[in-house]
Amino acid sequence: MKLLILFLLLITQANAKVNIDQWTTPEGAKVLFTQTKGLPMLDVALNFDAASSRDGDKHGLASLTSSLIGTASKYHTEEQIIKQFESLGTEFSSASLKDMSIISMRSLTRRDILQSSLNLFTEVVTKVDYQQHYLSREKKQTLRAIEAAKQSPGSIANTRFNELVFGQHPYAHKKIGTKESLEKINLADLIQHYQRYYVAKNLTIALVGDISKTKAMQIARQISHGLNSGKKAPRNELVLPLTKTIQEHIEFPSTQTHLLIGQVGINRTHADYYPLYLGNHILGGSGLNSLLSQEIREQRGLAYSTSSYFTKMQSNGFFLINLQTKNSQADQARKVVLETLKNFRNNEIDPQNLQDGKDNIIGGFALETASNANILTYLSIIGFYELPLDYLSSFTDKIKNISTKDIKNAYERLINMQKLVILTVGVKK
Repeated sequence: MKLLILFLLLITQANAKVNIDQWTTPEGAKVLFTQTKGLPMLDVALNFDAASSRDGDKHGLASLTSSLIGTASKYHTEEQIIKQFESLGTEFSSASLKDMSIISMRSLTRRDILQSSLNLFTEVVTKVDYQQHYLSREKKQTLRAIEAAKQSPGSIANTRFNELVFGQHPYAHKKIGTKESLEKINLADLIQHYQRYYVAKNLTIALVGDISKTKAMQIARQISHGLNSGKKAPRNELVLPLTKTIQEHIEFPSTQTHLLIGQVGINRTHADYYPLYLGNHILGGSGLNSLLSQEIREQRGLAYSTSSYFTKMQSNGFFLINLQTKNSQADQARKVVLETLKNFRNNEIDPQNLQDGKDNIIGGFALETASNANILTYLSIIGFYELPLDYLSSFTDKIKNISTKDIKNAYERLINMQKLVILTVGVKK
């Protein structure tokens, strides 16, 4: 085992040294590029600050705007776009979250294929043709998803937890919206949202692949040149901490109760980011080896699994512990979770648990930078959230230097046992 950990540490040190170049295009787009050799592929991700936190009062607008990119352009129909990407062997996708809307492409770097792929990709992104029949189709699919979510206790729990934690903040609503909000959205709304937020100054471009920096600069310029320069979206206000504990139960006819306990969390530039990250790994982020799993599953058999995690958003995400248990055991599970969290917050952890947590994170970190896709994700995060360029190379060193006292102090500062959301969805016993 010691040899394996040493081997993983050596791999981590070799792979975590990702060289990142950063610049800004004349139109104002931020660009991050990493050259990787050996695989003749290029991955591109366009990250716009255009996601659901920009919906305003028309919840679901950003999601609809994003989902229709690729359906039709000024020069091609949806069918033609799909066939051309397929003939080139190029992957195209789009997604919209709470902070960022992402449009991505993966292509071979062979000169003729890459240029054809980039030309089509640029056209699809910069010459979007929003059409009513595509909007009507997408609305129908979204409505089906909304109805399906009503039959899922997990979806109900997650939606309500977001509402309770985020309150009046733009993060609170479901990104796909509701039946009522979708009815208010028309084609002009999508066009207006696109014109406001899909602009160069509101864009972070991430590129990873076997190309030169000169070629990367040409590609980034080609993409950003097709967009209006526009303005960067203003930052959303920070999520305010809870003022009191909120306990809520939602009755649902299921054999299991979903238990969610949490509060407002942190963003990626939070002063206690690293001790909170390591602490959460030990508390509930390391699967069956976590303290929560030991208390809930191994010692009491209250749930098959339990976990805790932080969502790191631009304006603070949330901290959450969740599990599923028998309806008759929900109260007991709630008490054990709260007691475990309280003990973790108020006491320094065992030094061996600390070392095991460090070894596990550092040993597995090599996998985080072992593929172009993973590096692309990190470049997007670093650029979008304005993190330092040495974020990857310095990550393991910062984890190594954390003490048990650092973790205790960080959790004491953040976690307030008198200001938690405690939510259950199931049959009340």
